[in-house]
Amino acid sequence: MAHTGTLGGSGCGQPLVAALKAHRTVVDGTIDAPVEAVWAKLRDFGGWPAWWPAMGATAVTPPGPPAVGQERAFTANGRSYVEALTWLDEGAHLLEYRLVSADPPLLDAGARTTFEAVPAGARSTRLTVECAFQPAYNVDAGVIRGGQTAAYESIMEGLQHALVEGPPLRPLRLTVTKNELRREVTAGHLLLTMGGVVLHRLRLTGAGTPVSADAVTVQLSRADAELRLELLDAKDTPVAAGSVAVGALTTPPVTHGVVLSNPHGDPVGTYTVSVVNAPPSSTVEAATALLFSLGKSLAEQLLQTVFFMGHDDGRWAYGEYTAADGTALTMPKYCAVLPPSQAIRPERLGQLFARNAEFLYAQAELLKLLVDTNPPGLEELPQAVRDKLAKEAALQKKIKERVTHEPSPFRLTFGGDHPAPERVIETWRDDEEQAAQMIRGINPMKLRRVTDAAAELPPAFHGLRDDAGRDVAALAAANALFYADYAELMVGELDEETGAYHHQAESAVLDSTVGGVKYWYAPRLVVYKTLAGKLSFLGFTLTRRGDAPGDDEMYTAAGTPPVRYTLAKIHLTCADNQVHQFVSHLGMTHLLAEPFIVAAHNVLPPSHIVSALLAVHFQDTIGINFLARQTLVSTVAPLTDATFSVGTGHALSIFAAAYDGWDFLGDNFVGALAKRGFTADAAADGLHDFYYREDGFRVWNALTRYVSTVLHGHYGAGTAADDAVAADPVLAAWCAEMRDPAAAGVASFPAAFTTVGALVEAVVSIIFLCSAQHAAVNFPQRDYVAYVPNRPDSVRLPMPPRPAAGADNDEAVVGATLPDVAVSVFQTLFAHLLTTPSDAPVSSYAALKEDHPAAWGAFTADLAQLQRDIEARNAALVAANEAPYPYLAPENMPLSIDI
Repeated sequence: MAHTGTLGGSGCGQPLVAALKAHRTVVDGTIDAPVEAVWAKLRDFGGWPAWWPAMGATAVTPPGPPAVGQERAFTANGRSYVEALTWLDEGAHLLEYRLVSADPPLLDAGARTTFEAVPAGARSTRLTVECAFQPAYNVDAGVIRGGQTAAYESIMEGLQHALVEGPPLRPLRLTVTKNELRREVTAGHLLLTMGGVVLHRLRLTGAGTPVSADAVTVQLSRADAELRLELLDAKDTPVAAGSVAVGALTTPPVTHGVVLSNPHGDPVGTYTVSVVNAPPSSTVEAATALLFSLGKSLAEQLLQTVFFMGHDDGRWAYGEYTAADGTALTMPKYCAVLPPSQAIRPERLGQLFARNAEFLYAQAELLKLLVDTNPPGLEELPQAVRDKLAKEAALQKKIKERVTHEPSPFRLTFGGDHPAPERVIETWRDDEEQAAQMIRGINPMKLRRVTDAAAELPPAFHGLRDDAGRDVAALAAANALFYADYAELMVGELDEETGAYHHQAESAVLDSTVGGVKYWYAPRLVVYKTLAGKLSFLGFTLTRRGDAPGDDEMYTAAGTPPVRYTLAKIHLTCADNQVHQFVSHLGMTHLLAEPFIVAAHNVLPPSHIVSALLAVHFQDTIGINFLARQTLVSTVAPLTDATFSVGTGHALSIFAAAYDGWDFLGDNFVGALAKRGFTADAAADGLHDFYYREDGFRVWNALTRYVSTVLHGHYGAGTAADDAVAADPVLAAWCAEMRDPAAAGVASFPAAFTTVGALVEAVVSIIFLCSAQHAAVNFPQRDYVAYVPNRPDSVRLPMPPRPAAGADNDEAVVGATLPDVAVSVFQTLFAHLLTTPSDAPVSSYAALKEDHPAAWGAFTADLAQLQRDIEARNAALVAANEAPYPYLAPENMPLSIDI
């Protein structure tokens, strides 16, 4: 019911003792009762024991109605307290009291506590409790905050119990759609009632379809009651009614068919009631819940990237990721502490802190909190950083103002220097656009070539044909058939009725849920190349009930009603986004690079030639990954748990399974493409616009020429060079460090290097991973993830039931399925943050310029030519109204994973 958080600063006035640090505790929650009723209980300064059992007998001085200056003396939890009422605002429903004394002492006298009650609807109240205090003697402030939090939550529970009959329920947002209605029935309105009380009145067309497709919010007071649907005709005469148990609406599945019967008991129609979300009672609760669940912890964790007290001791220790039960996950090792040399620069941290603040404050009325009361330690940042925070807060204020004026919520954060991706906005529903994104979008790592349809595709897909009548065998023979299987997403709790997996974010800080239930599927997709040479969808399934035809619903452009087909594609692209973010991006670049960086530091002297080649490609990565572990995949309050369908725990398990089968050389750029049936020769597979492959091979080949030249320049030529490599004790130590389970633990790393060629491939594999590969899976997010419907981070509803023959699902379900505004703003700004241009692109490469000038000159010439060629190609693509692919251009591609 309540969510809590603590932030530094005085909060309720100036610090009590100027020389001591003031602390602040905040508890925020909802009471399911009108604000007048809540205020009547709170303002009675001496009457709290009547509804709050923790407060013992209370004596009020002077007796009588509450007034400023009145004191109350009472006992609670073994302590005696005296408190004085210092502020009573009847209009604002706000009171403040000051601690006069406590025996035994816990707080310094003067601690101030405020209670503010704000209407959150006709029958609910938002209650915020804040206290500014200084601990007495050496009492730990965290202990005090914990006790205060428990007490304030207990107060809210007491009010809830005293004012609300029956088990309290949060409001629900529902959509109601018509499935079928007898033609002879003339509809006027549909009433949503409970216990004879009308909760909502929906206006219907004559055919019974709700005029408005918007979700409605209803307050359901009892879990053991029924929500009744009453159909009225145009004269408000009852025609039919049906009901659904309230308890069924509060647990999956979220879609329920309600049969309406006339007074004689004859069915006349069916309506579907879908739970869009279980929202808070006020418009700001979702964002503030996330904010307060992070509270001081997030601020301090972010600041640790500058002030973390690690030390460079000559060897960095390795850390291991663990599951919720404490068992080690099969994932890459990481640097156990943040060495000062790897910390993000203060100015860079300030930018990231401010951008993260954007996410949290996007839907909250708490912008001034960050600007007016700095989190602990923030005052130690440079003034320029604090000015940046204020500027970002002002930006968020402008964004909030647009929420109520922008007709499309998914365009809210675009404008000015952050233009909307118009091409994607216009074409995101098109099959050709979505299929093309499988090779030029955020995740060019899933699609694989099919050469034997009968052997490589499940039987359910064998009967598919394209518009020209070609079956899958003919398409495979024509080099025109491709397949993507998202079996890795078969994790979590499965809803048997819808075939969807679902996840509810939980906050360890709150010990409660955060946000609504999120859903996902594990799709199977067949893509084909049309006679015009474009990729398109041949068919796909979302559920995994079997492999035979008919086991799962097959979605095709020709055979699926258009709205339902759009809904299915939303689930498909959401699934692709889960795999992209947690496997292709976070896992196989950020996390994968870290053990290589730690091992290189531990055993490769800076003067060694391999260290000289790699160092520039390791810049900032450990600091960025440290920040991600404190925020995106934190064990305390991970941002990804409430914003991505699969949630943080499932996401890490999905990546762990992928990493378990990963091979250092077998899954490098060339090897991973080969496993999916692709080589450098586009003629072999017919994909002439696979620019990740085309540009990637040019980068790979340029790196190979450069690294080979440098290493031969160092070790020599011919067999003598191979012998020198084999005899290099530093390389032997590197191999041992990389393979040692107690160290880097990369078992597939070579046991030894015996040739220059083998060393070249290993070094190039690492450089490509840290530069081109990360660029290819990160920077397309600006174009393809920032507009939420194209690649949603999460969905709020599973697929609805199949409509009757000849019918379609309601278009309103599309909006109800996509993320709400708060999560959408997070996704858009997150994409904007992650695609911040690097200040160290590959085009600025200067390492080894002095020691190997000829090799450096040839390499930079290769890069310059690649830049020109990509620019010319992209200009031609734009002129032909095709999407460009700029992500591996040397001027756009960072040298390292620095964002």
